[in-house]
Amino acid sequence: MRNKKQSNTSGFTLIEILVVVAIIALLSSMALIALMNARQKSRDSKRLGDMTQMNTALELYYNTNRGYPSAPIAGVPGGMVPGFISSLPKSPNPPDGNCEVLTYPSPVPNGTAATNYYYYPSGTSYVINGTTLYPDYAYYFCLGYKTGNFPAGLHILTPKALR
Repeated sequence: MRNKKQSNTSGFTLIEILVVVAIIALLSSMALIALMNARQKSRDSKRLGDMTQMNTALELYYNTNRGYPSAPIAGVPGGMVPGFISSLPKSPNPPDGNCEVLTYPSPVPNGTAATNYYYYPSGTSYVINGTTLYPDYAYYFCLGYKTGNFPAGLHILTPKALR
């Protein structure tokens, strides 16, 4: 009679399984970080896109009415929908970077958070065909992170430029 030891070599050892689980956890955490960064960048890109869209709509309004609209509701341009833009853009949430803790500078009312867009007509108002118009405006918004050539922080869209 022979006494043979039977060896069971099929399957994985506990160490091999733990190494594979650790590698998968590391790769998934890296993917999650990359996804979060992509989402933050996309929100800032949307903010810049919204301001470009508003600039176009406000210039169309100016060409039609010979002035920029008033703000019957604080921070919101009046008379834009539906003639010049289908709907007014809203800042995407959640706020990024330090936008949540910043407040807008003067002339925006004290305590207005930088998490939302804020339209401010400026200059001496005048009335044409019963509509109150302004010769200038400033549209305030905040970028959470550097986007393109724009640094993070508060920015202002004016008829002259985006700064």
